[in-house]
Amino acid sequence: MLKRIGIAVFGLIAITGGGGPARAAQGGESAIRSSLDRLAQAWNAPDANAWAQQYWPDGELTNILGLVYATPADIRDRTAEILAGPFRGSHFAYTVRRIRFIGTDAAIVDTNITVTGFRGLPGIAPTRPGELVTRMKHVYQRRNGNWLILASQNTAVASASAPP
Repeated sequence: MLKRIGIAVFGLIAITGGGGPARAAQGGESAIRSSLDRLAQAWNAPDANAWAQQYWPDGELTNILGLVYATPADIRDRTAEILAGPFRGSHFAYTVRRIRFIGTDAAIVDTNITVTGFRGLPGIAPTRPGELVTRMKHVYQRRNGNWLILASQNTAVASASAPP
């Protein structure tokens, strides 16, 4: 009898794909990492439209100056402005510090960003000569199978606290 139950459970797992939330998180992590890659590619292109496409229509971004951009159109416009201005010719690279799933349809994503070719912004000094290091936190949400950003917060790292 136990053998039949074990076979039935194994069959059910095989049919449903098993894994439940863990499997959803695994697929979500891959999709989120792809979105982060698209953000870096958009910055380096430079392509403000591609950057803003990584946000849900109700997504928002709080930038390193504390300014809030409440729609992807606002995010696109500000990104275009800075990529044509103080960040012109800069290069964006990131590493993921942590991806933490909240259920199966949301994740908090912490990244370290280094922008080289940074010449400064009013109120923001380079972390190191020619570099700006930031900590960017994203809240990703899955809707209809797609993972996009619901909210982002970017914080500049002061020069005294920058990693070597």
